[in-house]
Amino acid sequence: MGFWNRNKGLNFKKIEESFLSLFLPADCKICSKPLKSLNCSFICEECWNKVKWLEPPYCSICSKPFFPSETSPINSFSICAECKKNSLYFKKVFVPTLYEGVMKKIIHIFKYQGKRGVIRGIKKIMETYFSQNHLPFSHLHLVVPIPLYRNKLKERGFNQAELLARIIAEYFNIKLSKSNLEKIKPTQSQTKLSASKRIKNMKGVFVVKNKEEFWGKDILLVDDIYTTGATLKEAAKILKKARAKEIYAFTLARAKL
Repeated sequence: MGFWNRNKGLNFKKIEESFLSLFLPADCKICSKPLKSLNCSFICEECWNKVKWLEPPYCSICSKPFFPSETSPINSFSICAECKKNSLYFKKVFVPTLYEGVMKKIIHIFKYQGKRGVIRGIKKIMETYFSQNHLPFSHLHLVVPIPLYRNKLKERGFNQAELLARIIAEYFNIKLSKSNLEKIKPTQSQTKLSASKRIKNMKGVFVVKNKEEFWGKDILLVDDIYTTGATLKEAAKILKKARAKEIYAFTLARAKL
């Protein structure tokens, strides 16, 4: 019936949709197919449906996927070799998806192309994960995003970990602490560094400005990707030094190593 509704007069919703469509992306940023009207996430529904969920078996601490070739018996309480030999400072990492295929492209679009509208689709993925899993978040006191160094934050214009942390804080009604954990040094991109160089790269980069906020608190650290865990381990170590009680972690995606 177009913009005119015989019973209600001018159809303002239709006008709004047509107006907004002038400013929305015409094609999916992944497959280049035309997007449906009012798709503000920059990615089509078909591509969102191709995101790979992290399925068991995986490490009960760091969520590293186990492979069929691994000979030791694997169950829901199995721990990977890295977690057995290293001090992690956190109890468990919760991860909904695998960092590969479509999700890898989504995170790249989100972080490096400045398409913050992608967070709409990411939010749906996170909330689906929350609703389908029994998560020990109800007793937590604080959600803490991994901070960016000030120059990087200024360059990017937003902290992707903070946007993820905000979704969690609102969903579970937990306080968001977004500025007490601070990154005081610039670091190299972790992408092409070895595991040992990642650890060295992150050493001494975080500080806590007000230890009282974290003292005796149960905390959820939030980041976008878990690869070797060097960033989360260093941040959790600093929170432990600030006398945080229990520390959990959440990342949107888990890399296979």
